[in-house]
This record gives sequence, structure tokens and C-alpha cells, in this order.
Amino acid sequence: MEAGIAFSLTLSILLAYYRTDRRETKKWVVGISVVLGFIAAIISAVLRSIPNLLNRTSLSFWSMVPVVISLIFILIFIIFEKSFRKKIGKLYEKIYTILLMLYIISSFFYYLPPVFVQMNNFVYYGESAVSTMVLFRVIGYVFGITMMILSAVALYSTGIRLESKQLERVVLGTLIIRGINQVIVIVQRLYSLGLIPRRAWIFKMIAAIINHESYITFAMMMFLVLVPLTLWKGNIKIKESYRNNAELRKIKFRMRNCRHWAQFFLILIVINILSLTVIKNYAGREVALSKPEEYQMEEGLIVVPLEILEDNHLHRYIYHSVDGVDVRFFLIKKAQNSYGVVLDACEICGPSGYFERNNDVVCKLCDVVMNRGTIGFKGGCNPIPFPYVVHDKKIKIQTKDLDAMSYVFK
Repeated sequence: MEAGIAFSLTLSILLAYYRTDRRETKKWVVGISVVLGFIAAIISAVLRSIPNLLNRTSLSFWSMVPVVISLIFILIFIIFEKSFRKKIGKLYEKIYTILLMLYIISSFFYYLPPVFVQMNNFVYYGESAVSTMVLFRVIGYVFGITMMILSAVALYSTGIRLESKQLERVVLGTLIIRGINQVIVIVQRLYSLGLIPRRAWIFKMIAAIINHESYITFAMMMFLVLVPLTLWKGNIKIKESYRNNAELRKIKFRMRNCRHWAQFFLILIVINILSLTVIKNYAGREVALSKPEEYQMEEGLIVVPLEILEDNHLHRYIYHSVDGVDVRFFLIKKAQNSYGVVLDACEICGPSGYFERNNDVVCKLCDVVMNRGTIGFKGGCNPIPFPYVVHDKKIKIQTKDLDAMSYVFK
């Protein structure tokens, strides 16, 4: 959603600034750009989904190149518009239109595929397609797409109501802020290839920008607040003259309409920022693992009575190995006379641990739901099994088996 919102806001403010002598021309430019952009995004998504077909790092670099090149030329054409119009006349508009279309299409190619990919992540491995979590993911996805569209429409409708000079300053500021994240993709790749000198300050600068990419996006959103505030301020008092009440009512209606668009966009900006900060942090909050329970020791064996597992819940334990490592493991009843006795870790996600969500056992790191029937089997995101025996209505575990697997938690 973060990349999608920034993508939609950037394109909408650019299109709001784009003005031609003929209204039909703008419709054709926008329509063709969006259609070709979607086609480019689909091609990009397909290329990225085919294993070992392309180097994704190289693909990201080369797909960002036309974005940055067109960005730089668009900035130059906006800043020096008067000079260019005097020198090349009507050719200015044609060249600017080509640059704008290149920026839009290449932005679709780069930014939209991750939005498409999310549609494949509604149902996790081992999870039922009909569940509350799947419904939440679908609702979240639809909400994100809706906010992208509404934000773009609101910013466009607000921007076109500003004066040309006011909008020009906003467009320049937006493209410069947005360009920081875009240019750094190029710089990072050139640095990794050794085409940019290996200097400590360059590395720190690249790392700082990449690690704070979201802050730059928020800065762009906060900067765009100038659009509704400027529009609101300019439509509070009537400054133009009118000849009769009919013209006065028309002016008041237009000013009220401008204020409504300004209010709508401000509301969307607040929702976007809250969604990408407060709600995102809440949804991605760390899940606390349940506290370890106590077990019995009999003749050097760890012993857990089967009756404890009759509640069908996960029971977590900790064993202090001979080399001083806390080895976490858990036991769970899978079916009648069938039990899962495993480490609280897997070969893929490491010792991140598992937790219970409703009646499901879920990997804490990747949020994959375990199939209870496969707990105790090797492979995938299943927890790592180890030897045990069931005797005298008790599960018995040799400590030497846990000592041998302490490396997993180091």
C-alpha cells in the first residue's frame, strides 16, 4: 500500500499539471498511458514470477532507468518552460507529452507488479481458503486499492483547481521528494557494480535513504497537504466581481465545491498516514510466545503426561542444554493416539517459534498455518522433529537428543 499510494499520488499530480490546448488530446494521452502502463505492469509481473528467468536486481535497475531519465527531463522542462517555449514553440508540448507518457508507463512497470503479486498471498500454505484471516487479507487488499484510486482522484481534482503557478511549485516539490527514492535505486546498483567509487560516506548515504524510504514517502504526503490547504485558503472569501445574484450563486457553488475537494483529500491523507503507521504497526506487531510450562524428570528423561495434551493446545517447554543454550520445544495432540513432539523452530525460519491462533498452529515469522497432521514430519515450514517415545501414558524425551540440537537456537 505504501508504494501504491506514493505511485498514485505522483501520477495524479503530474496529470493535474499537464494541460494542453485541446481537451481531447489530454484524454487520449492519459488513456493511452494508463492502458500501456497496465500492459507493461502485467508483463513485468509475469517476468518477475518466472523462476530463474531474469536477475530481479538487474530488472529493477533497468526498469527504474527510464523512470529516472524521464523524471529529470520533466523537471528541466517545467523549470525552463518559458525559455523552451520561446525556442521550440509547439514542439515543447509534444516532447513534454512523450516524457510524461514514458514516466507513467515505466512507473506502472516498476511499481504495480508488487500490487498484483499480493493477490497470490491471500491464502497461506496449509491454511483454509475459507477463514477469518483470509477474509481480513482480502478486505485489506481491497481497502489498499480503494485508497490508491480515491487518493489519485482527490489529488487530481484538487490540483486542477489550483492556479498554474501554485500547481507548478507543488509538482516540482513532489517530483524532487519522490525522486530521492527513485534515484537511489540507480545509485545503489551502480555502487554495487563498482561504477561509483567505494567511499564510506557514499555507502552511509545510500543505506540511510534505503532504511528511511518510508519517511521520504510520508514527507511527500505531508508536502502534498499544501494542495488542499492552498485551495481552501483561496476559496474562503469572494474576491472576484459579479453582476447579479445568479453569478454570485455560481461563484459560491464553485468555491464550496473547491473546499469540499480540499476536505476530502485532507481526510484521505490522514487515513493514508494512519494506515501506514498506526494500523501497520498494530497489524505487524510481534506475537508474544506463550510462557514455557514445567515438566518432570524421571531417570534422566523429560516426561510429560499425555493427559496434559488432551486440551489439543500447544504446550511449550524449555530445556537448558549442556552447552548453556535454552532449547525450546513443544508438544501437541494431533489426533487420537497421535502427537507432535518438535522443536519450537524450523529449518526455513529458524528459532522464530510458533503460536496458536484460534485452533491453528502458526509460524511466527512467516505466518504460515501448520497442517496439524504434518507436525512431526520433516520439511517445509514444519517444526523440526526429534526422537521420543510414548510409554505408560507419558511422552518421554532423552535430554541427549535435545543437547544434539541446541545449535538451532544459538
